[in-house]
Amino acid sequence: MPDIDFYVTATLRNEVLEIPLGTPPEAWEEGLGDDFLDDAQKSHMRRDYGLIEVAFTKRDGLWESVSASLQIHRLAHGLEGMVPLPLARSYGEFSERMGFDQFRTALQTLGGALEEVADPSMGGFSHFREATARSSVYVVEEPPHDGLEPGTLWSIVLFRSGQS
Repeated sequence: MPDIDFYVTATLRNEVLEIPLGTPPEAWEEGLGDDFLDDAQKSHMRRDYGLIEVAFTKRDGLWESVSASLQIHRLAHGLEGMVPLPLARSYGEFSERMGFDQFRTALQTLGGALEEVADPSMGGFSHFREATARSSVYVVEEPPHDGLEPGTLWSIVLFRSGQS
């Protein structure tokens, strides 16, 4: 399965490699491996896997994932070390760029729908929300943004149910 299948599946299901949001850091390490960087501060933690960043909140002494960001724009700087090995095994080779039109067509083919979100604070980007899953999709509108042209996916943010 190509990388576009990963992006579409994650957007529609709000999960990564069948790892749902709400799970602890150990579930993400089991699914994505141990090549990550943690940035923990009090009751918040960010785990960076390169392409994927997972945000955790500590509740009642336990960490739980509350969102995951697919930082697609990072791939434009080179793929080495950016795609977790389990993800590459499941989806194959990833491209350095992904066009929004191609992504939207693939999403719609699987029954997804994107609604544009008016957000004047997003200078240079368009923001779309998937109608059912409520995940957010950000698209480059004005160059230069890390060398990415207008109409290129910047990132996809997955939210735990009820948090978008």
